[in-house]
Amino acid sequence: MSRMPNRLGSTGGNAGIMDRMKSIPWTYVAIAVVIIVSIIALYFIFSKQIAAMVNPKYKANSEHIPVEGLNNGKDVELLFFSTDWCPHCKTAKPEWEQLESEYKDKTINGRRIIFTDVNCTNESPDVAKMMDQYKIEGFPTIKLLKDGQVISYDAKPTKATLVQFLNTAV
Repeated sequence: MSRMPNRLGSTGGNAGIMDRMKSIPWTYVAIAVVIIVSIIALYFIFSKQIAAMVNPKYKANSEHIPVEGLNNGKDVELLFFSTDWCPHCKTAKPEWEQLESEYKDKTINGRRIIFTDVNCTNESPDVAKMMDQYKIEGFPTIKLLKDGQVISYDAKPTKATLVQFLNTAV
């Protein structure tokens, strides 16, 4: 009976791999791990600043001032609650932006429209408070604040339906 030659070497297959692993300086591996962990940590630390630089319309959510405190009740506020991960919000966002660009600093029935975009992706304490205050349960959600009342928008958020909502509710 003939003997088959050993292709892995005379010491066996595992020994060759072990010899190669012993020759790798583990300090290089440790340095690579530290660099990777540092990059990930820096990403999470600076992600808000990066978002502000990438998207010029980005603004951090600030303390919400109810409409009663603005211009003696002659203003109304339209709130748009959305998240970055929601596909419906991604569809509604361009419609919202078109409406905002058309009606910003304009009046309807003698009232100025104030547009407030509330990004609920990262629930800060202020955003969580607003979500509780206006009973936000899904996204996107649009609310109109007028004379101390909260009027809910309940339709598909297209520019035409939003204009109709503003004209009838204001």
